[in-house]
Amino acid sequence: MSTHYDDEAQVEDLRRWIKENWKPLAGGIVLGLAAIFGWEAFTRHRDAHRADGAQLFEALKNDANANKYEDAVKVADRLTQEFGNTPYAVAGALKVAQTAVVVGKLDDARTRLEWALAHDDDPALKPLIQFRLASVLWQLGKPEDALKQISGDAGAYAGLYAELQGDIKLTQGDRAAARSAYEQALEKFDPKGNPAGKETLQQKLDDLADVAPVHS
Repeated sequence: MSTHYDDEAQVEDLRRWIKENWKPLAGGIVLGLAAIFGWEAFTRHRDAHRADGAQLFEALKNDANANKYEDAVKVADRLTQEFGNTPYAVAGALKVAQTAVVVGKLDDARTRLEWALAHDDDPALKPLIQFRLASVLWQLGKPEDALKQISGDAGAYAGLYAELQGDIKLTQGDRAAARSAYEQALEKFDPKGNPAGKETLQQKLDDLADVAPVHS
């Protein structure tokens, strides 16, 4: 049975322990508080950084939509240099690459798309970047490099990959491979994104009706 004296002894032991260990105990508390406040400061900085990146991206979109290529390039360069660790940098590179194609700056479009491909951390976006890069490479007269870009996993863009493969093969004179690619594209065609595109694809296939397809 515990006595009053036992309780006093326990209190005295606790006091002695605190007296002997108060420095490391206080240090632990300080470190804990520093970690909490440090994390809060980091998250505030990160959120503010992302907000600045989002604001720049909006400015880039406005310039790109108005076909102000040079202005869009300046904003895109700032995004890659100062906000390269945010998704807005990749989105900005894709947007300015699109504008570069419109104004005929294919080399710049290629550079932007290659940067986006190297810095993208969204697996679902990678097939789209590769498709756009392949299209640019084809226009630059590099069909084999273009085909390499669209030889892997197409994700949701299987139909587009196959159609572009058919277009490239057709320009290379391989009509049989082109027809096979168009057939695959038609099978995988998604009407949601481009309903009229099915008619164009069917026309391409009809133009090769005299060619026997190559089945793998």
